[in-house]
Amino acid sequence: MTTYNIKYINENNNTLRLETVFMRGLKGAKISASSCAPFCTSRIELRDIIGTLLAHKEHGVWVNATGS
Repeated sequence: MTTYNIKYINENNNTLRLETVFMRGLKGAKISASSCAPFCTSRIELRDIIGTLLAHKEHGVWVNATGS
């Protein structure tokens, strides 16, 4: 299983919560992050174990990072 670090950010660019999940793929991590997001979340970032941005969700749309 792959390790993903999820960061939930509010409109003021403050971190609401950080968590690490183990998923089989990026799609599963996106679904999990979307369903577990705190109420005031405006951006969700998914990173790999070394901190490389893999994808982010803003305004309800997931965008994969370049090269992913």
